[in-house]
Amino acid sequence: MSSESTYVAIVLALASVVALCYMRSPIRTNLPPGPWPIPFAGNIMQFPRRNIAASLASLSDSYGDIIYMHVFGREFLILNSVVDALELFDRRGSRYSDRPRSVMAGELVGKNSAVLFHPYGEDLKKHRRLLRTAFEHRRQAEYWEIQYAVSYKLIAALLKTPDDFMAHLKRSAAAFTMRVAYGYDVSQGPGEDHFVTLAEELARLTAKASKPGRWLVDSFPMLRYIPAWFPGAGFKRWARTARIITHEFAAAPYMYAKNAAIANGISSFVSDTIELIQAELGHSLSPGDDEFLKWTSASIYSGGTDTSVAINSSFLLMMALYPDVQRKAQAELDSVIGHDRLTRIEDRACLPYIEALIKEVHRFRPITPLAPHTTVVDDEYRGFRIPKGSWIMANTWAFMHNAKVFSQPEKFWPERFLPEGAGCTADPRDYSFGYGRRRCPGLSVAESAFFIAVTHILAVFDISHPTDDHGHTITEPVDFTDEHISHPKPFKCVLKPRSKATVDMISQLLSSSSC
Repeated sequence: MSSESTYVAIVLALASVVALCYMRSPIRTNLPPGPWPIPFAGNIMQFPRRNIAASLASLSDSYGDIIYMHVFGREFLILNSVVDALELFDRRGSRYSDRPRSVMAGELVGKNSAVLFHPYGEDLKKHRRLLRTAFEHRRQAEYWEIQYAVSYKLIAALLKTPDDFMAHLKRSAAAFTMRVAYGYDVSQGPGEDHFVTLAEELARLTAKASKPGRWLVDSFPMLRYIPAWFPGAGFKRWARTARIITHEFAAAPYMYAKNAAIANGISSFVSDTIELIQAELGHSLSPGDDEFLKWTSASIYSGGTDTSVAINSSFLLMMALYPDVQRKAQAELDSVIGHDRLTRIEDRACLPYIEALIKEVHRFRPITPLAPHTTVVDDEYRGFRIPKGSWIMANTWAFMHNAKVFSQPEKFWPERFLPEGAGCTADPRDYSFGYGRRRCPGLSVAESAFFIAVTHILAVFDISHPTDDHGHTITEPVDFTDEHISHPKPFKCVLKPRSKATVDMISQLLSSSSC
């Protein structure tokens, strides 16, 4: 193509975008209040690019708890009050359980079939039914034993190379989800495990692909048809690479699980569910059934891995930043559990300070600060028009920092949940795992995993000296990433064994563990 024709093509493309902006500029009649937009581009200048959830929460001072914005015609409603989120996502769940259309993260990257991005309907209900069956109450004891074994291996790895704690957290999170979903044992050697690396790469790609306002193609889906070679179509080339990784992430471990079940009789969610579906159907899985189950199992792999890394790394950072809290938690463990064993799930009721600490880690820096839903119909709420297809975002960060519910919200203070402290009865975990009909079906398993990790790490290690990647001491406010799953920015800390006796105990537990 000549330079002149390329120039003409670019001008025509830009003119089309401007025309579409004009045609798609929403009519503000009866919409919730919000920053006044500029022509064509809407609120692109006011939509925050850093500290997104906290910045959106601050808009309530000017516009109230329901805020409307639009960027190039894509409409956003931010819910900064939990009352509104529960009313729409829970009580009106039949209308508000869909995911907003995401051309980049869903269609171009190839995650439209993933449970996270799946439209609300019969297929999503079937996904969730299969997942609830996998995580039902009668199987929890089985999962606890796997979680204990995974935790012992994590502690051993942290004792050996404590400076590599982030790599150990990632490997540990993948070890549980891979064992449950696919019957796969993550390698414990010094080298990388391919499936762990895949999970880490997919989490990075998903965070980039699903960031609100990042991709013009999400506002103008017709741009997806621009050829990858076209000037300015770098997003198409990036999406093509991401799509390859997405496909391998879902397909490779699924094929491993099927082959392992046939060759070695290894049980997993995949093998158990195949038996269940075949018993219901009376015949082997069709290609469509196979594809469906591939993505159901991938949701365990993806959903359980990145969230676990985020919450566990946040816990480590909080312990390094707040040594007084750490000492109180350790004192409770020493008093109730002693030094001759590590905690088990049955001990939870006897550890009120640990329970308060876990709640506060969830509250202080929520790992899913924004939860996007959409409505399948035009609706009305509190006198406002709710447009069909708009991004309706529950601002979980705002809920967790509401001073009327959580006094002194910027203070990391587990005592707020104890009678001798603030006596707060609200539980942040009610909002940490999603809302309504898209609430995480494996939350009980996630809660037990976090309890085990917190109590085992505190029993064995003292955590101190938090620094950023450049060696500077970390102080408040603590920086977290602006992603769908929010992680602490890279940091370092010192993990030091509390006693030789606990080190020896870990060796004994590892040798006696069956997993």
